[in-house]
Amino acid sequence: MLSRTDKDRTLRYIESVRSGSFTFRDVVRFLDLDSDDRRSLQRYLDELDADGIIRRVRRGTYALPKRENLVAGVLHCHRDGYGFLVPEDRSLHGEDVFIPGRNMEGALHGDRVYVRIERKKTPARRLRGGRRALPEKIRVEGAVVRILARGHTRIVGRYCAHPRFPFVTPLDPRMFRDIRIPFHESGGAQDGQIVAVDITQEPGRNRPAQGRVRAVLGHPGDPGIEYAILEHKYGLPTAFSPEASREASGLPDHVLPQEYEGREDFRGEVAVTIDGETARDFDDAVSLRTAPGGHFLLGVHIADVSHYVRPGGALDLDAYARGTSVYYPDRAIPMLPPKLSSGISSLRPGVDRLVLSAILEIDGRGNVLRSRFARGVLRSRARMTYAAVAGILRGGDSPGEGLDPGIAPMLRMMQELSTILYRKRFRRGAVDFDLPEADIRIDAGGRVLSVLAAERNEAHRIIEEFMLAANECAAGRLQAAGAPALFRIHEDPDPAKVEEFALLAAALGYPLERRGELYGPKDFQDFVGRMEGKPEQKYLLYLMLRSFMQARYSEENTGHFGLATEAYTHFTSPIRRYPDLCVHRLLKASLDGGGRCGVWADRLPEIARHVSERERVADEAEREMERIKKAQFMAGRVGGEFAGIVTAVSRQGLQVELLDHYVEGFVPMASLVGDDYRYSDRTRSLRGSRRRNRYAPGSRVRVRLDNVDMESARLLFSVLGP
Repeated sequence: MLSRTDKDRTLRYIESVRSGSFTFRDVVRFLDLDSDDRRSLQRYLDELDADGIIRRVRRGTYALPKRENLVAGVLHCHRDGYGFLVPEDRSLHGEDVFIPGRNMEGALHGDRVYVRIERKKTPARRLRGGRRALPEKIRVEGAVVRILARGHTRIVGRYCAHPRFPFVTPLDPRMFRDIRIPFHESGGAQDGQIVAVDITQEPGRNRPAQGRVRAVLGHPGDPGIEYAILEHKYGLPTAFSPEASREASGLPDHVLPQEYEGREDFRGEVAVTIDGETARDFDDAVSLRTAPGGHFLLGVHIADVSHYVRPGGALDLDAYARGTSVYYPDRAIPMLPPKLSSGISSLRPGVDRLVLSAILEIDGRGNVLRSRFARGVLRSRARMTYAAVAGILRGGDSPGEGLDPGIAPMLRMMQELSTILYRKRFRRGAVDFDLPEADIRIDAGGRVLSVLAAERNEAHRIIEEFMLAANECAAGRLQAAGAPALFRIHEDPDPAKVEEFALLAAALGYPLERRGELYGPKDFQDFVGRMEGKPEQKYLLYLMLRSFMQARYSEENTGHFGLATEAYTHFTSPIRRYPDLCVHRLLKASLDGGGRCGVWADRLPEIARHVSERERVADEAEREMERIKKAQFMAGRVGGEFAGIVTAVSRQGLQVELLDHYVEGFVPMASLVGDDYRYSDRTRSLRGSRRRNRYAPGSRVRVRLDNVDMESARLLFSVLGP
């Protein structure tokens, strides 16, 4: 029988065919199958033919259907039973595809599926006087024809000990199907407990999902249960494989004598690391001095992780599976073991470390005149924090007792260069959102002490600009070499989505103006600048981001729209991001003449897809943990009154952000008493028909916290008054 892996490889081969047809022998050669598996392959191709994914034109030869009628992607479901397909290849199909509940065919949230589509467009409505209203969302509707890969083989939910049919209700409302649990597969779970379930029978149109309890996580509210829930829900491995642990334990604690050979000595540079106060790993250091011609000579020195993590080794396999580190407010799930991330690859001050360095000569306008990459050895002079650097830049004279006196003047020169680089990015049209993140403080016992908006200072800007410059130069080096590469791309936004956003912004009094036929980065940059300090800023910037494509990794360079650059990659964080580790290997191959680059060509498309997917999973887990910690913080404040600002309005109610705590919650429409409120789609606001009270993005309100639902991490408020 053809394995799941071979089926997946078959589908990926079919997707890669550009000629429009292929033969049975082509697939056999690609998979390298024996005679028994060839019969299974023929049956599988017959199934694909029956589903319309391929079409047999004659014996042994198959044609592909029109690409615009069949789209592969990941399914994002809604708790009400419908979903949207996010296409994998936006160049073939740029719009999300709406999937009604009747067309799900047993697919679940997160599944990778094939969808057959048809276009349905609702014309824009007209207001009195001939004014054009906001158009109804252009909807492309489709039906799932095949599930390519399950996004979740393990589900976390609440166990219900039904006397006849025990089942588990998923905690994630997007997983809207209960899972039957045979009595002998309950794992000793008790009614109401939170469990992790492995799917043993996939759901169908008229068939429920069935599973076995893999682990009993505990009762709701048990201390620390949220970490176990997210670990199982998102498939986040917290323990390294025995093979990877053994490989890590064999790594040295210091640079060995033979490892200095063939490396450039950067130990004479005044190089420092600059990170947050709670940072655990230090994989980048920066140095700056004046070049002979009076220009800036910037060094961005990155831990040479690829020297210790060999392709195909146990550490590499574990790192690839994780794809990225996951960061929670009080802990992390690292991509690499501490022996690397906190040890031999951590650029701690006063010790020698191996680095891969980008050396950039930059003029007074921010132009990179020359750049080169080199294997090197570095000894960091100091571990600086953002707060300490900001203090020096505000007028402090010393970086600290016993530290190099050359650090303070270097930091001031870094401030000058970062301002130059920022202005250059601004001139070319890079979009800088700069929305605050949550700073969640937690004590040793796990109690949330505060939730505030994180402060950004000039030190953050320095590191951001230097890393952007190094990443851009790394992409340029790989592109110039003409060898296989892994780029960070951000495709142009879908014109229909941008037009929808532009109409809404104009209705709220903030037009999105454009210079050419299509909206460009400079147009969005100007819009962001006009929104600075406005009460509707957060709401409109959030909607603007939703009109953008999602940045991802690709072996093909299509540029980066948001940064307004033709080539970009990720080079600066190989401890915590697998793509950066790959880029280091590719750069080294380029430095060595490119002879080893060819081995990457076939793997890069799959690596790009996988690491993009793992990045999205990590982002979801981090956002969910942030919501959980905010809910824990507010749980003891039910009944309290708070000042807030309306950040969004819908037919269902108001989204409100508190002013004293960086926390958001929801005001249901039913709680807005004292008037009969009507929702305006044009202005995205609510207005009372009698008292004429109006709620719109930016409105100041006073609210009372009525309920904290810890299971969904949702806060419910009611409005007390303006």
